[in-house]
Amino acid sequence: AGPSAEDLAGIEKLHEEDVAATLSGQPSELAKLWTDDAVRLEPGSPAEIGKKAITADDERERKKYPHAQVVSYAPRIELLKVVDGWAFEWDNFYVSFHESPRSKLQNFQAKALRVLRRQSDGSWKFAAVMWNLAQP
Repeated sequence: AGPSAEDLAGIEKLHEEDVAATLSGQPSELAKLWTDDAVRLEPGSPAEIGKKAITADDERERKKYPHAQVVSYAPRIELLKVVDGWAFEWDNFYVSFHESPRSKLQNFQAKALRVLRRQSDGSWKFAAVMWNLAQP
């Protein structure tokens, strides 16, 4: 049997929240997507362990680039498996952003492996995310 309709709906809601939070650029919105013990692995950076560490890094980046704006963020889920309250997915995502209001629009494509965990209320959050730039 495949994932339940309820699980699929909850995972899709997390995906929608991920896009909205990323477009907002607000660390407080991004923090809502993570489990307390989440792990994020980003290119060229040490592992960020725990929602507090992930959020602190997002806040540092926001202070470093206070006027940065993500113009588009489009993840495309390539594979999703749901097993006993856990979901495993990999995706390609596409991002366009400005570092400042007058900067040139920049684009990149990346790939990610994400682990999601169902919460006690039936919602889903990211428990682990690892991403890297896709090859051109």
